[in-house]
Amino acid sequence: MTQALHSAIESINALSLEEKHQLWLILDEAIAQAEENDWLEDEETTLEIQDVREEYQKGEYIAMQA
Repeated sequence: MTQALHSAIESINALSLEEKHQLWLILDEAIAQAEENDWLEDEETTLEIQDVREEYQKGEYIAMQA
């Protein structure tokens, strides 16, 4: 464990429950954004999304009924 991470953990432990919850929401959003950026930067995924969009524009899809 790095010193920076150790210091961050000590700081987090000092937070109130409400502050920890706020931090959790911030981290959750930051992680989701980072994962989305990685996903969007993946060339294979980008090509798959492009193919699906083209199929949709051509009407080549099946609507799901709930």
